[in-house]
Amino acid sequence: MEEQELLLRRFNKILEEAIRQANHEVIDPMLPPLNVTSVLPVAVMVAKLRGRYLQAAFEIVENKKDGLPTEEQINALREHRLAFEEVMAVSQALEHAISRGYLELSPESA
Repeated sequence: MEEQELLLRRFNKILEEAIRQANHEVIDPMLPPLNVTSVLPVAVMVAKLRGRYLQAAFEIVENKKDGLPTEEQINALREHRLAFEEVMAVSQALEHAISRGYLELSPESA
């Protein structure tokens, strides 16, 4: 392996650890202790918003006029989708932060 490649690998490893440490130092104190009890409400919130979004779509199908949804129905559906997508992004960010070691898990989470 050539020297430049070794330097690059070493640099990437050091940078990755520095990023992990920076994220840990900044984010971890901002959140409650993480365990199944504290994280599950985020998943439940995602499920409720997903359900509300899907439910709205079925309500549109049942109440459509002239075979098409009204502009008001489309706007309501859009609001439900945006809420679902926003909370889903939070859930994914939390999963990423946990898997990357940015957050400590409480002993009772295992």
